[in-house]
Amino acid sequence: MRLHSRVYLHSLAVLLVVGAATSLVFAIVNRGGAFREMGERMAVHVAGLAAERLADPPGLARRIERLHADFDLDLTVRDLAGRTLAQAGVVDEATPDVLEAARAGRVVTRARPVPYAVAPVRDPGTGAIVGSVQVSARRRMGPAALLRPLLFVAVVLVVVALASRPLARRLSRPLERLTEAARRLGGGDLGARAPSVARGRRWWRRHAPADEIAELTRAFNEMAERVERLVGGQKELLANVSHELRSPLARLRMALALLPREGAAEAHLAEAERDLAELDRLIDDVLATARLEATGLPTRLAEIDARALLAGLADRARHDPLVAGKTVVVAEGPRLALVADEALLRRALWNLIENAAKYGAPPITLAAETGGGGVSMSVSDEGPGIAPAARERVLDPFYRLDAARTPGTEAPAGVGLGLTFARRVAQVHGGTIAVTAARTVDGHELGCRVAIAIPQGETV
Repeated sequence: MRLHSRVYLHSLAVLLVVGAATSLVFAIVNRGGAFREMGERMAVHVAGLAAERLADPPGLARRIERLHADFDLDLTVRDLAGRTLAQAGVVDEATPDVLEAARAGRVVTRARPVPYAVAPVRDPGTGAIVGSVQVSARRRMGPAALLRPLLFVAVVLVVVALASRPLARRLSRPLERLTEAARRLGGGDLGARAPSVARGRRWWRRHAPADEIAELTRAFNEMAERVERLVGGQKELLANVSHELRSPLARLRMALALLPREGAAEAHLAEAERDLAELDRLIDDVLATARLEATGLPTRLAEIDARALLAGLADRARHDPLVAGKTVVVAEGPRLALVADEALLRRALWNLIENAAKYGAPPITLAAETGGGGVSMSVSDEGPGIAPAARERVLDPFYRLDAARTPGTEAPAGVGLGLTFARRVAQVHGGTIAVTAARTVDGHELGCRVAIAIPQGETV
């Protein structure tokens, strides 16, 4: 439910409860209010009507019942001895002093326990006092006593409901805009800002302090501004670092190329060139990972053939100095199409191939298959594998195992951003990455398989 709807309904509920409580209190406090104003005259009038039927007890009872129903009053007719001749409703016994006053010809009113009045009943022929009539407000509130204040409150509630709808909308609209701006900022749009809350043109509004929503909006925009500056500074720093690092690397390559390659120096120079190539790729991984962390989005989406992509990587592996000499094969299968950033995906898969060549054992198998509504591309090797407890942690940046694979092996320890970059590429495409064993034989897990699964047709 939208915020303005919740605010609106909550306000109506509060008004309804307050209105019902007010109606109840009003009915209780004011019950008998009209009686207190006209009780004495009402008692005299009823006494006159009752006097006409004193000689006819059934007729007197009927008249008292009718008056009880018509005027919503509790009535009792007594003789001079205090015996009840007719009664309608629940009437408290009048005190002796009140009855004595009525026998003396006076009309007496009292307010407790409920408002009531006692008047003498006179014989129509002689005018002599022959009894008394006690008239009191109803002890129990009837529907009419509650209906009138409820109708009034209902009318007020309808008016307030119609008038408060725009107010609820006005209160919630800035929060909705702020929520939308926060979503855009979280999605990578660093220029997202929430519109400022209008202060109004009235002079008292212009000089009034900003409300909480306006303060929240301003704080969000200030935060977004700082984040944009920080990320921009980070990008600029990374670009400068990249340039500064590549320049000495290029000079080192040039120097190595000019050195004489004779005898034992050839092997040392080749090793130095491989180290430089690995350092160059590590720099590329750092920069690419930082870019993905900053933007969170692939840049060039297009439909690609997963199996053709794997075939191109296998061909590259045959000529790459770090992978050459390791058997890299592509599992057979039909053409599989998906929408992705081909450059990012190729780089992520190549990192997996390099890891398999460095820490695993041939053959290295590249495979693509469908499942779960997407395409899964995997790189498998026949090396010692990765212990189950470390399979999640190897995806963290620069995580270093005691051994790159299962403890107890002599494989070199792994350190870098290859798997971290691959995971980030999978995430920005809306996919996942999983590290498992390549196969299981007699309950023993062998090798390592890293698979990137990307939704088929996903257009992040």
